[in-house]
Amino acid sequence: MALGFLGVASLVPTGRSFAQDKPAKTLYQRMGGYDAIAGIVDDFIGQLRVDPAFKRFGGGRSMNSLVRTRQLVVDQICYLAGGPCVYIGRDTKTAHEGLAITDAEWDSSIKMFQVSLNKFKVAAPEQQEFIAMIQKLRPDVVEKPAEAKYPGKN
Repeated sequence: MALGFLGVASLVPTGRSFAQDKPAKTLYQRMGGYDAIAGIVDDFIGQLRVDPAFKRFGGGRSMNSLVRTRQLVVDQICYLAGGPCVYIGRDTKTAHEGLAITDAEWDSSIKMFQVSLNKFKVAAPEQQEFIAMIQKLRPDVVEKPAEAKYPGKN
């Protein structure tokens, strides 16, 4: 049985066009996908490696551990940005607990991400969304000084 005009018309959502039903592109897609995110992460990690203030985070680790960490960061950012990656690492708070990352170190790392985003010519709206996404991790990364965490204990 063929559908007449009214039968077809009843299948079309009222008040909306099909173009409105098309999902918006994810941050992952708008940034250029996996290769762009991997490049940004590689550039960011490269900046961390040469900055003396961050030397303590890479020292004493095997090359395999460093490569694994890089892959986990790529996967996490890919996942958070709406990409197809699966992040299998620990939660952010657990992964950073005990590293005593300061507000100043966090702020410096955000500036490094900004340099990497500029280097890869990520558009301003996507840069803002990316930085906002990363900033949500701050409470789980930055630790309060020991004296604030454990008052009266030395």
